[in-house]
Amino acid sequence: MSTSSRTWFYSKPEPRPFYIEERVNHTLWRNRVQGISMSCLQAENPIKMEGSWNGMPILFEWESGDYFTLRMGEESKEFVAVMRQILLGLKPSFAYQDIDGLYVVEWHVDEGVNRWKEIQGNPQYQGLRRLQAPK
Repeated sequence: MSTSSRTWFYSKPEPRPFYIEERVNHTLWRNRVQGISMSCLQAENPIKMEGSWNGMPILFEWESGDYFTLRMGEESKEFVAVMRQILLGLKPSFAYQDIDGLYVVEWHVDEGVNRWKEIQGNPQYQGLRRLQAPK
């Protein structure tokens, strides 16, 4: 089965955990992310998944065609680059560290202008930095 983010991010997947897991995991493996298996925690928007990569916690949250959030135990430019490739070149909007100490990267189809205003200056979002200048 050949899948891409078109089947689970750019179009709304069926709200069945197994189908979402299968599509996301196959997309990760096809992009050579080894040693990872994501489990679906919530199959309705926002869709939530968790897993582990090389012993590091990985969490995904997204609303199809709107935003994608990656949370991980530590910053990994390699993993962020692969996720950008998986999201068909969509540039990450911003990054920060959350109150749980996880490194977070958010991608927004609309560049995240409203989300930026929402979280800017909020102490829950440490080291907040914009990765893509709004157009």
